Amino acid sequence: MRRTAQAALAAPAAVVAIAAAYLLGTVHQPPPVRAADTAGTGAVPAGVVVSGLGKTSGTPDVLEVSLGVEVRRADVSAALRDAGGLQQRVHDALRRAGVAEKDLQTSGVSLYQTTDNKGRPAGYTVSEQVTAKLRNLAKAGQTISNAVSAGGNAARLQGVSFDLSDDTALLQKARDAAFADAKSKAQRYATLAGRTLGPVQTISEQVGQNGPSPAMDVAAAAPIRMPISPGTARVDVTVTVRWSLR
Repeated sequence: MRRTAQAALAAPAAVVAIAAAYLLGTVHQPPPVRAADTAGTGAVPAGVVVSGLGKTSGTPDVLEVSLGVEVRRADVSAALRDAGGLQQRVHDALRRAGVAEKDLQTSGVSLYQTTDNKGRPAGYTVSEQVTAKLRNLAKAGQTISNAVSAGGNAARLQGVSFDLSDDTALLQKARDAAFADAKSKAQRYATLAGRTLGPVQTISEQVGQNGPSPAMDVAAAAPIRMPISPGTARVDVTVTVRWSLR
């Protein structure tokens, strides 16, 4: 009788435990992941997303040069005075060469104390830089040479880079080529899938420009003409387009 009673009491407890486990499992079980239903029909709309690349190139017509002076003096006032005077000579040389005032911009000024090998103050160094846009590339080499010569032994030529004053037409060609490339790929995928392209749904683009950027870092200069070669500047456009599929 005791075994029967104990078994009878254990059965409801087991049922309760099983029911509790089932309920807990139901509550804590994460729902299944479903694809987004943008149309509200329960199905993911068919589509194809591809990227296209368009490249064009042109000859740069602007040269940007960064140059200036650096002087070291025992006295801070003397360092500032001499650096300012030499930088003015560099500025004047650029203006005499036909560089417009709007194409000259101060791009750096620094002042710091120098020390000897024992850490004792040994003077002050002042540097000044100007960035100039040279629009006459035929005279650019001579213009740079004259400006550096004006700064004397304190002159510093940091580097040059080329640019396009107006890349609108090149960008248009690159965009046309990029979209045509993307559409050709999308049409191919649609054909392979036994479908046809529908309307464009989204478009995004990235634009990049690459060109020759020779770098120089020289002190002083002889009064000689520096050769300048602009090379070719390339404009790249990458588009990512989504088409619907029918």
